[in-house]
Amino acid sequence: MARRRPRVIIGLKMPTTREVLQATIALERRSMALYARLAKTFSGNPRLHEFWFGMARDEARHVGALDLVMTVLDFEGVLERPCPIALDDATIARLGALLERGSRQAQAGLSIEQALALALEVEETELEDKVGDLLKALQQRDEYERCMRLLVHDLGELSYMIEQYCADPALLQRCDELVNHHAETLRRSAAR
Repeated sequence: MARRRPRVIIGLKMPTTREVLQATIALERRSMALYARLAKTFSGNPRLHEFWFGMARDEARHVGALDLVMTVLDFEGVLERPCPIALDDATIARLGALLERGSRQAQAGLSIEQALALALEVEETELEDKVGDLLKALQQRDEYERCMRLLVHDLGELSYMIEQYCADPALLQRCDELVNHHAETLRRSAAR
């Protein structure tokens, strides 16, 4: 069954906060499903299974945080206002295609090296930045910092797994640069 994705930009109309939150939540759910699939794929190795399940769990926490924000904003009556951040259909389609490709690859079976490279590719997308930007713009600082801490932790774990299971220094360097980028963003936010 094909998934219907929310349309975010219709003509020149700015998307509402509800539309952007719904689209972001849908993408986060697909990331969670990908990592859950990888947990199943590597269920024969407890260490790898727990790593992938932890990645899925943290995506579920992102979904929960965004659902909570959406509920609070609904109570405040602001969900139908134009969203303070941009998220266009092309970005959603590109991220959705990456997650779909990853899901197909995971279902067909991947080596641990391929799975870790796929996870890094997903984490390098602007989805996490969009989630953070959205939480900041909606003045949800506590949720923003909580999500950023989870992201830095997950990326640190991903870096460790790449170091342990891959003989690809370029992949490790990309991951470490991503960890440092998000850690610095979190540090700057906490300093304010």
